[in-house]
Amino acid sequence: MEVRTVKKLICTLLAVSLATALFGGCAGTSQSAGSEAPPSGSAPAPDAGEAGSENSAPGSKTIKFLTVGDPYVGAMKAVLPEFEEQTGIKVVVDSVPYLDLHGKAILELAGDTGSYDMVSIDIPWTGEFAEGGHLYDLTNLVERDKEELQVDDFLPGAWEGLATWDGRVIALPLAPYYMYIHYRTDVFAQKGLAVPETKDEFVNAIQSLYDPQNNFYGLAIALKRGASVVHDWCAYYNGFGGKMFRDMPNDYTTDIDGEIGVLTTQMLKDLVPYLPDGVLQYENADRWNAFMHGNAGMTAVFNANSPQFETAEDTTVAGKVGYTTLPRLDADSQPSLPFAGFSIAINKDSRNVEESWTFMKWMTSPETDKKWVDVPGTPGVPMRISTVTDPELVEKYPYFKIIYDAETQGLADGVDYRSRLPEWTQIEEILGLELNLAVSGEKEVEAALGDAASKINELMKQNGYPVAG
Repeated sequence: MEVRTVKKLICTLLAVSLATALFGGCAGTSQSAGSEAPPSGSAPAPDAGEAGSENSAPGSKTIKFLTVGDPYVGAMKAVLPEFEEQTGIKVVVDSVPYLDLHGKAILELAGDTGSYDMVSIDIPWTGEFAEGGHLYDLTNLVERDKEELQVDDFLPGAWEGLATWDGRVIALPLAPYYMYIHYRTDVFAQKGLAVPETKDEFVNAIQSLYDPQNNFYGLAIALKRGASVVHDWCAYYNGFGGKMFRDMPNDYTTDIDGEIGVLTTQMLKDLVPYLPDGVLQYENADRWNAFMHGNAGMTAVFNANSPQFETAEDTTVAGKVGYTTLPRLDADSQPSLPFAGFSIAINKDSRNVEESWTFMKWMTSPETDKKWVDVPGTPGVPMRISTVTDPELVEKYPYFKIIYDAETQGLADGVDYRSRLPEWTQIEEILGLELNLAVSGEKEVEAALGDAASKINELMKQNGYPVAG
């Protein structure tokens, strides 16, 4: 377990979050989920019977949910009528672009109005939101309804990384995301290319697939300044064995300016001429759209996008997509699947706690999980072991096996991919600027990473983490 001493950040949380909202902040973990929580200065968790006690039972109420505009929203809206008919509870889903969600959620939660009963939390925001005292503690509710909830059936990494913080249950997993390479099986066969496993094979495939006259490129990747470039850079850095911090919990010196960080950044910089025009402004959605519309041979995206490639109305690649892990440095290295995703949490100021909890239990149940992953075009993502091992669903969605293998073999990594520490949004802002400058050629790779590392190390020192230097 991580042990450190740090003053509570609540007094500065709102100001910091507003400053970083434009940059935003997606990821089970092999490390104990509570190990990232600051041991001192934490606000006491509210008792499960306090907030919302005026609502004695679910009834004819309207509850509001703030979430990200990812594909799973379509699946949620598709299955919602069944819940509303069963319970009489109406659910209003308000989805916003990813880069807007962090700032909007912080403002809503800090406003103490309870205007949204539930919010989605991206995994690297977990510590910030939990330590800010804005979330309703679900621990007692989970214990009360443990038989109905079937915690043991949740994907273990998803429960650990998305639901828990510092020994408390602060959310339920909603959309566990596992990142892996999607590639065009037909194009690879035509070119006689083997599926790349190593960095060198990956680079060779991208260069071999370069065909600008036909608007086709080897890779679609998000390199826009801010959260987008951080998401994708961290994925390849993680795949090559890189760590965000040198030796948690003993040393929080960042390792991004080390050999693997330089190698990862130089690779992306060197590949830019082989990538689509405008790639330096690509956000997350741009990379999956380029692949889905037949303009790229590979892209690394989360499982949330996998079924879109097969079932979306405008897909051009249905039946032509294969899956493999991110490239590693050499064939002897262990593969890794960066883990991200969104949880669903209750606002501590909600006046509809029981109604919200009723919806959350239903939405994350094994029965609903099997239904929403099968919604055409905008499917949900699996949260349950019973879903990714269901024979009919596995046959229909073969990438479920990648998820199951990642969980059972310890390949899902949310610790070294991105951190759940409260400082993550600040780290992401620093790194997102310098990475874009480096891959665009505006700044030398070593200089950009060195500047980012210095700023991150200073941030960690200021907040009480041990930094050896």
